[in-house]
Amino acid sequence: MNDKKAKDIPLSSKADAAFRQAVKKVIQQARQTNTPVVIWEENRIKKIPGDQLEATMGSTQPENMRF
Repeated sequence: MNDKKAKDIPLSSKADAAFRQAVKKVIQQARQTNTPVVIWEENRIKKIPGDQLEATMGSTQPENMRF
């Protein structure tokens, strides 16, 4: 990406993209290590096994992710 295109993207969009990329890495690591991911949902802490994360999130596609 050249400097002009990078400057045209709002900082909030860059932060959102970085966050979504980090989520994908967390899911991948949880699957590889067979460990749960701890989330906050419905006013409580939940542990979700790595192999169940896609079903919980609907899809790993950014537009379908719930945070």
